[in-house]
Amino acid sequence: MALLKEASIPIGRMLFIPRGDNNLKKDDLLIESNGQFQLIERPDCFVIKNAECCRSILVKVNSKE
Repeated sequence: MALLKEASIPIGRMLFIPRGDNNLKKDDLLIESNGQFQLIERPDCFVIKNAECCRSILVKVNSKE
């Protein structure tokens, strides 16, 4: 497992994770969070959106290898 990103996402904000050279897929990501989030797949990156109504969340994104 390789750590891709670890961050705090404020209310209504998003975290962008670039696909990079290895062309990651949605199934290749392991996401740990202390709240609700929405994962959106785009051609160039993944977007993790905070889905909590009134607090920030902590997110840790790893890749399967």
